[in-house]
Amino acid sequence: MTDERISPQRFRLDRLVLGVGFALAVALVPGKSSPAAAQVTLQVVAAHGLPGLHHSALARFIAARMAGAGLADWRFEPAAGDAIAADRVEWTFKLNPYAGGEVRNFAHASTDEWRFGVHRPTTIEARLYLNGEYQTLVERQAIIQGGPDDPVLAAAVASATQSLLGPSGAYHAISGHH
Repeated sequence: MTDERISPQRFRLDRLVLGVGFALAVALVPGKSSPAAAQVTLQVVAAHGLPGLHHSALARFIAARMAGAGLADWRFEPAAGDAIAADRVEWTFKLNPYAGGEVRNFAHASTDEWRFGVHRPTTIEARLYLNGEYQTLVERQAIIQGGPDDPVLAAAVASATQSLLGPSGAYHAISGHH
């Protein structure tokens, strides 16, 4: 007659092997994120500068505010040079019309207008491209002054970043990634 009982050491080893196998299976399921998932680095592109934040400074400003949005799966770097990165977020800023109906772009705003603290209604757009393909767009309206110390501009960039890439953002809504 043989003893069919499993020793406590063997039972613990079997449970350990089963647990490791389950963890590996979960980590390898497509579309599911695992704690070891790599961050995606997005280049930040600014179509035009703003008064007080020229083109390259604006890309650095936006990248810093995007990083401050607290999205662990994404990294943000200001675009360098004229090369177009496959993974990027393109930002545009457009002045909305004054009450008189005038429409102007920041590139044409007078320096005096900004030097004296004029706040302008502005449309902010962020377009996401992954692997060179357009994914989605978010838009924000803000009344900004411009420059590196504008808290409204900083908040609008962070809000647009959350709406674009956050857990309930536009990218996750179209891609099915959660």
